[in-house]
Amino acid sequence: MIKIFRVDHRLIHGQVVFSWVKQYSINRIIVADDIVPNNPMAKMALSMAKPTDCELDIVPINQVASIVEANPKDQIMILAKGPVEALAVTEQLPEVTEINYGGVAKKDGSKQYGKTIFLNDEELEATRKIIAKNIKIVVQQVPAVSPEKVDFNK
Repeated sequence: MIKIFRVDHRLIHGQVVFSWVKQYSINRIIVADDIVPNNPMAKMALSMAKPTDCELDIVPINQVASIVEANPKDQIMILAKGPVEALAVTEQLPEVTEINYGGVAKKDGSKQYGKTIFLNDEELEATRKIIAKNIKIVVQQVPAVSPEKVDFNK
């Protein structure tokens, strides 16, 4: 069962490991990305950062649904680097109803939409497409902090 789907450019890091995993009793993390699975160094770093009691799958986006389906009893967290990847995942998993935006890095041409959310035109378009699919976007760093109110139409 998907407990949380999070967008965070850092993927697995302290906040994920110590906050969200504990909050939702996660026992499987799926990193959904078309580049990271082909990067041995990134895979090694993510493997070292994961909690010891969690399974970790680092897979291309088109394999996420099969991992979810093969593990129906697991408490799953899906991680994507950005809104474009998140939108692609929602095409594979129509059951997604909410995505947590935790961090999208500042880059050339990006505009700030939350304390740690910086979207360029492509990411903003992907975010609006996610919203158009009636998927709620919650901008929240950690469970202990209230979600930010963010207007993605500005």
